[in-house]
Amino acid sequence: MRDLRGGSDRSYVRTAWGQVHVRQAGDPLAPALLMLHQSPLSSATFEVVLKPLADNGIHSVAIDTPGFGMSDPTPSPWSIPQYADGVWQVADALGLNEVTLLGQHTGAVVACEAAVQQRSRVAGLILQGLPLYSRAEREEKMRSYAPGYMPDIDGSHLPVIWQRVRGLYPELPVDECSRQVLEYLATGPDYATAYRAVFEHEVDAEALRDVPVALVHGDRDLVDRFTEVVTAALPWAELEIVPGTDFAPDEHPAEFTEAVARWTHTFAGDRVPGGVA
Repeated sequence: MRDLRGGSDRSYVRTAWGQVHVRQAGDPLAPALLMLHQSPLSSATFEVVLKPLADNGIHSVAIDTPGFGMSDPTPSPWSIPQYADGVWQVADALGLNEVTLLGQHTGAVVACEAAVQQRSRVAGLILQGLPLYSRAEREEKMRSYAPGYMPDIDGSHLPVIWQRVRGLYPELPVDECSRQVLEYLATGPDYATAYRAVFEHEVDAEALRDVPVALVHGDRDLVDRFTEVVTAALPWAELEIVPGTDFAPDEHPAEFTEAVARWTHTFAGDRVPGGVA
């Protein structure tokens, strides 16, 4: 069973609207990698690779998106620009100036917007599955996706959540299913707040044209189906597929760590792809 204690240091950052839970590992003077998870999960998604990334010369930082994990909820439903601004509030509180942003799914959409907001602070983007929906897809998802669950004293909502997780990730081991169910419960019955923000938002690919981008995800990732759309929208992005995996940090942590560390050093200007630091 995966050890969720991992090797990171955990703490809270206080903002004007609440506290954000943060996991960190590595030398604060090393190139910084700020990691943004998918919905409705948490920074525990990245726990298994935080220490290995630190061992590869990276200051790895993963945050619980406001409203998820152990972070406080937002005072009202946020848009993607507001989530991105929240990322910069956390970065400021942690004293992070220039960062590489790694985002998975919802986190990738937030990372793109954060790069648009403060381009001078972004060394590069590592996108672990970027969902680029068409307008029609966004409208349909807004109507029907992630309908929530109704808590009941008899616990009948628990198998509903379990079956959702299993339906999305049929090969996920039982301990990871259990972790995700806990994260759904921590978020609450309406766990789709960040999903709706994604469906209401259109990624401004043109505004990212001068941002170095690496697309690093598993070949069985849920949003791998967008790869052709993403590479067409971001033709300068480098594509690196981790074979035989969906949750690449969990299933192939060594390969994921190597790729992410290499790109982070590349974007920081002290390593070339495939080279040695």
